[in-house]
Amino acid sequence: QCHFGPRCRFLHDVAEYLASKPADLGQRCVLFDTFGRCPYGVTCRFGRAHLGDSHQSLENAALVQQWDGKVLVRNGLSKELQQQLRKKKFSFQKAEEFLRGLRGGKGGRASTAETQGTEDDPKPGALQSSPGTEGTPSLPTLGPLTDEDITKLRPCEKKKLQIQGKLYLAPLTTCGNLPFRRICKRFGADVTCGEMAVCTNLLQGQSSEWALLKRHHTEDIFGVQLEGAFPDTMTKCAELLNRTIEVDFVDINVGCPIDLVYKK
Repeated sequence: QCHFGPRCRFLHDVAEYLASKPADLGQRCVLFDTFGRCPYGVTCRFGRAHLGDSHQSLENAALVQQWDGKVLVRNGLSKELQQQLRKKKFSFQKAEEFLRGLRGGKGGRASTAETQGTEDDPKPGALQSSPGTEGTPSLPTLGPLTDEDITKLRPCEKKKLQIQGKLYLAPLTTCGNLPFRRICKRFGADVTCGEMAVCTNLLQGQSSEWALLKRHHTEDIFGVQLEGAFPDTMTKCAELLNRTIEVDFVDINVGCPIDLVYKK
């Protein structure tokens, strides 16, 4: 029973809905053939492939079990995270700490006059050759000794992006969506990047903007492109994405010709 009564504008009889529904576009439903079920049910334009005699949706138990538990698309926006962003309860501890230093607060960066010197002035702490007899060779400086080859990085630490010699699909606004990137991956693209996402919209928890960050499981090297005009929004957005989604790199849009972007 509908609680809206005669004011309701929707159909409640499945048979009446199917009678007024346009004809199907084909005999097979690609979602049903691939995953064993179709989430669109009676509204699917290929519904005859998976609707029973009583208009109920059928399922292929073998295919459903095969795909059960597999995450095909990652980087979704959960309701809990969306509520935290909209109510401004998400903690940006690292971003705020960095911004305080950027503004010259406690623990801020040294001034330019303190850090910059003339070309002739030796850098403090630099290794100088001790005065000696003529012909004595100076001690060569080779730099610090690192142990990157034997020490594994933690998940929170930066990883080196190895894309030398790989085919990189550039971020394409309104075109480089997830289905398009999947096709490009099938044709040999190695590195993919999402469409341009506006930082302020991401920080507000807009679902339409977070959809640009979605990543298919076939995208082994994936990045997102961010657009912003202020250090605080860009810094907070970087911390937000680093903590909530799986991404290999961030591409910053610094040359966008869109009026909405460059006039900021």
